[in-house]
Amino acid sequence: MVDDQNDFQALENAAVYDSENKKIGTVGQVYLDNETGRPTFVTVNLGLFGTRETFIPVDAARPADGDLTVPFSKDFIKGAPNVEADAQITPEEETELFRYYANGTPAGERDAAPTGRDAGEERTAREQRTEVAAGEGRRDARQGVDADADGTMVAHEERLRVDTQQQEAGRARLRKRVRTETENIEVPVRREELVVEREAIDPDSAEARSTAPIAEGRDEEEVITLKEERPVVEKETVATEKVNVGKRTVQDTEAVTADLRKEEIDVDEDDARRR
Repeated sequence: MVDDQNDFQALENAAVYDSENKKIGTVGQVYLDNETGRPTFVTVNLGLFGTRETFIPVDAARPADGDLTVPFSKDFIKGAPNVEADAQITPEEETELFRYYANGTPAGERDAAPTGRDAGEERTAREQRTEVAAGEGRRDARQGVDADADGTMVAHEERLRVDTQQQEAGRARLRKRVRTETENIEVPVRREELVVEREAIDPDSAEARSTAPIAEGRDEEEVITLKEERPVVEKETVATEKVNVGKRTVQDTEAVTADLRKEEIDVDEDDARRR
């Protein structure tokens, strides 16, 4: 087992063998306990080009001839809780890792009873330490990217899907009102006027001889009626205009702008270890 920091250098890039003495990868990084400074976890590169690192408790590993042997199968190690490398482990993640390896069961059966490994006391002590361990938040540098144990990574991207929906854009009303206007019309009218003509009569004419003698006390008069036209005003209602209001659909184009995120995958092949 790794007892102090002197073993740290010996573990870098060491080969890791499983319970069947088969090489499953190489040591990636060593994580130290915040309180004691002793190595707590070691990561093993399992994927292609070392793209997948899985955490294994240091106390469960056994150095042998410069290599590291773990009492677990490769499939079991692949099923360990997924914890981001290159970041400080949170107390919750540390507890989950210890529980997983203490139970000795695959990830889908973590709630099953322990298989009999004599690590109960050691696990309890480590869980108590993780409850008070302070750590910085994980740096989620791979958010939204899926990776599996075979070194395959799937990138996703957001695409814009645009649809339309109807909404009220305005209203139109037909409203009729009465407006009064003054109109002047020149109307031609006719009227009769009295025309007086005086004419002298020849006394020797027949008209003068036929005139009756003037009777005493009798006056004669002739009444003439004069007429004239006057305007007569009447109102009538007539239709002057008809207004039809309808609707039509007009095709138009509107610009839609949105920010879309896209994942890109880079493969870095680097043998230098930061821890």
